[in-house]
Amino acid sequence: MTPFLNSLFLIHNSSSTMKVLLLLDVKKVGKKYDVKEVSDGYARNFLIPKKLAAAADEKMMKIKTDWEKEESRSLEERKARAAKLKNEIFEFYLKTGEKNEVFSSIKGLDIKKSLLEKGFEGAEVVLDKPIKTMGEHLIEVNFGKGVLGKARVITRAQS
Repeated sequence: MTPFLNSLFLIHNSSSTMKVLLLLDVKKVGKKYDVKEVSDGYARNFLIPKKLAAAADEKMMKIKTDWEKEESRSLEERKARAAKLKNEIFEFYLKTGEKNEVFSSIKGLDIKKSLLEKGFEGAEVVLDKPIKTMGEHLIEVNFGKGVLGKARVITRAQS
């Protein structure tokens, strides 16, 4: 091999890397908004053209910090809504027979409608099976991003 070709071969095989900001979750690379160092070719030929990542320059790092601030604000807002939920009571009335046997049930959708009426948008009720008993029940409510709250549901006999 000539010295010129040898130098080209060495340049080609040098392991150059590039810092990228991931715009989406990429399997075996990282999560959205992670800054990762990947091979130059992988970044230029795959990640950037498919809009999975962008070069980690000042503009993109500002976008990342803005996103982190927004995520932090959103998480605090969700926690505040979960804390507010502790003070709320949701009452439902079940159809019952003469001997207090229950003929109806409260489903997750019913509880979700009550949550919406009291201003808890975006909350998902975690209920394994419908409520078919009288009394007070603590129901788990998912506000997303790992924030859970408890709703007090009281069921009474319908008159």
